[in-house]
Amino acid sequence: MLSNQELENILNGGESDRVEFTESLGDLDKIREAICAFANDLPNHGKPGLVFIGVKDDGNCAHLTIHL
Repeated sequence: MLSNQELENILNGGESDRVEFTESLGDLDKIREAICAFANDLPNHGKPGLVFIGVKDDGNCAHLTIHL
């Protein structure tokens, strides 16, 4: 499991072949495509792919409302 600091470092590094940002769960096709790409791991990273939900493509917070 990744620590909060590791996740923050990955988030600050921007999108890559193992990191995807999406503003909401509304774009399920984008999320599905990212998961398929991560599963294929063509660059052979051997590390998990990460989808950050609530993050704009430029890395800024999408300011989603969290419902508990």
